Amino acid sequence: MILGLIVLLTLGVEAVENSDYELNGYIRGTYHIHDIKNDKKYEDDAIGGKLHYETPSYEGMKLGTSLYFTSKLFNDDNSDIIPLRGEYEKSYTILGELYLEGKLGETRLKIGRQELNTPFADMDDIGMVPNTFEGLTLVNNDVENLELFVGQINKMSGVGAEVVDEFTRVNGSDNMQIVGATYSGIDKVTLDAWYNRLKNAEIDGIAYLASNYEDNFQNYNYALGLQYAHQSYLLGEDTEVFGAKLDLGFQNLGVILTGAYNKINGNVASSGFGGGPFFSASEFLVIDNAGKDTHTKSFGVELDASTLGVNDLTLGLGKMYIETEDKKKASEFDVCASYAINEKLIIDMVYAYLKPETVGIRNAEHLHVYVNYNF
Repeated sequence: MILGLIVLLTLGVEAVENSDYELNGYIRGTYHIHDIKNDKKYEDDAIGGKLHYETPSYEGMKLGTSLYFTSKLFNDDNSDIIPLRGEYEKSYTILGELYLEGKLGETRLKIGRQELNTPFADMDDIGMVPNTFEGLTLVNNDVENLELFVGQINKMSGVGAEVVDEFTRVNGSDNMQIVGATYSGIDKVTLDAWYNRLKNAEIDGIAYLASNYEDNFQNYNYALGLQYAHQSYLLGEDTEVFGAKLDLGFQNLGVILTGAYNKINGNVASSGFGGGPFFSASEFLVIDNAGKDTHTKSFGVELDASTLGVNDLTLGLGKMYIETEDKKKASEFDVCASYAINEKLIIDMVYAYLKPETVGIRNAEHLHVYVNYNF
């Protein structure tokens, strides 16, 4: 099955691209090493990808589907850190998207399985098969510079799901409701407001506000961000998260400096169903790990190596710190590299050194390499 799909992906694509139909996707291979303190060294790998097909629009209606697949190559020992395959199988294929989309004026309605990128429900594509969601979403752009979003989400599958290779319910029969608005009518400013309702869940409501300002002058550019989240617990104390970030770019040097801070008041914060929107983050540690009444911060530097004569290579360093309620510290140091061999073939590498024992995670070193061919 997997070999047949790879052959299909590499043959005859040009003819389809020239028709009214849409056929695209990617082939992905990955290799992981997880060297965990007081444990063994885990090795894992996989090959897989995505095949997406969408019909032409007819009377404003179209059908779309995406098939995701992943299979072991040589190793399959991952200690459940980042699931590359199914719960019990060495390979699996899943119909991650299957939707009917209708458009009337500036309103788009999509029903069925679909990719989703909202603050607390997103793809979080960190493994082989990303999160996808089953439900109904509606997006409206009637008001200039304003996008409104309404969603009813029933199920999800993928790397961050409770069961990675099956669609299972996100909140029992009560499901999850999402409303959101994004406004970009102020020069250089973007404003977001979102609310996730999860009736009878441990966290039964998440309100989120964010703003971002971007500008440039001479050979510099910068971005300022603010965020606030209120997460209401069905039982127990609620959580408030405040965040701020600053990105500063030096265009002539090809360098970007980043800094972010989050303050957590009250209960434990949650990133929701995916990677989450919080500013201070790293490859493994997130503010979910920080606990109650604490703060996190992260710093980074990114280099476009074309300024040194090496085109299509990007290098990055990052460091995240957590300080718990009782003043214990945890950290992660990341080294990242991305090289675009051409427009379609990209190699990504991440090395992470973790010292998070104070927040209940074992110290470890992780290495990930991904090769992506997009078509």
